[in-house]
Amino acid sequence: MTARADTQTVLAAESVSKCFRIQRNRPYTLREMINQRLTGRYNSCNTLWALRDVSFSVKQGRVMGIIGHNGAGKSTLLRLLCGLGRPTTGRIQRAGNAGSLLELGSGFNLDMTGRENLLTGGILCGLTKRQVKAVEEEIIAFAELEEFIDQPVRTYSSGMYLRLAFSTAIHFDPDYLIIDEILGVGDARFQQKCLERLKAFREAGKSLILASHDLEQVRILCDEVMVMEEGRVVMQGEPEGAISCYNDLMRQRTEKRVAQLSNRTVQHSLTVERGSRMGTQEASIQMVHLYDKQRKTTNTLHSGDSLTIVLEYGLAKPMSDIAVILGIYSETNIKCFETYILSATTTFGPLNNHGSFSCHFEELPLLSGLYHINMGLYPVDWSYIYDYHWQMHPLHILNKNETVSRDSGIVGLHPVWSVLK
Repeated sequence: MTARADTQTVLAAESVSKCFRIQRNRPYTLREMINQRLTGRYNSCNTLWALRDVSFSVKQGRVMGIIGHNGAGKSTLLRLLCGLGRPTTGRIQRAGNAGSLLELGSGFNLDMTGRENLLTGGILCGLTKRQVKAVEEEIIAFAELEEFIDQPVRTYSSGMYLRLAFSTAIHFDPDYLIIDEILGVGDARFQQKCLERLKAFREAGKSLILASHDLEQVRILCDEVMVMEEGRVVMQGEPEGAISCYNDLMRQRTEKRVAQLSNRTVQHSLTVERGSRMGTQEASIQMVHLYDKQRKTTNTLHSGDSLTIVLEYGLAKPMSDIAVILGIYSETNIKCFETYILSATTTFGPLNNHGSFSCHFEELPLLSGLYHINMGLYPVDWSYIYDYHWQMHPLHILNKNETVSRDSGIVGLHPVWSVLK
């Protein structure tokens, strides 16, 4: 989607930097304070520059994505864009009304009901009580909270928080909406409902600024993407190039981490028979097993058969948590499916030094051909790679019928042709 040259800029950051002072574990002594005042020498270790010289602009009707590992400065930037704090240097220019979805449930009073919270939120956004009441029932219906809207928000699940927060923000009709990771929460059905509403929001000429670790979501939604690293903008451009840059930074951080560990721990050999493998091996994928519906190991299935993938992992040292990703890719590296677990501990419970994760597909409706099961283990902040297997685990899909298939694509559907009389 190409923006017109006369499209208005709704949000712009000009050389924005943000510095935080880090609190020491102990207070300064009187002698230290006097010495610092007399000499003008302050301990630079007590400051943290979360953002450095960040500049960009977002035009009306455009979607800007922001990607980078945790600690890259994304959340700090989004908070400043929302007006929650001021830059240390530089300035932010805004045109129109902003809506925001930052930390899950931020701005909610836990002791107030959902209805009271949405009314308060609307008034804080500059709406009158009558204006909020006019869209109240629509907000509640979209959030699917008819039975719970008059209950205290502290009784809500995280999914209910999300539904109320998103519905409230989108129905107050802001000129642009700022979202920080929140669409990763909740069930897949409601996530899709949110994405469809965001599409309509954009088609209405509104703008969206989105920070997310979900690169597929970024690829689909965004017109352009900004990559951040250590508080700076590394690049800004079309989604594919930005995602490639992000992946390259991930590889560089992993290699740097490996170099740091090599002096302290023994690194496992990453030589593989097929495909490629990379990672620090602090957590490693030790074995991968593919099982058919009879629980027999195999790498060949018929289209539509069930598949169970078992990943055996090992930890070089005790870890509180890891993230897991699993994808099915075609022979030409087209992503057919991908799923990830943000927290293995939350999903499976405490981690042992050795263990297994199982992923079951009741039906795998892929067309005949060669596929690969790619998978990886990461820290929960996705800052580098523990272990990633690329094209190491092949999966052959065969036709159920002996006749040659005349279908093409990825998904094995069963078209039925007929003549209408």
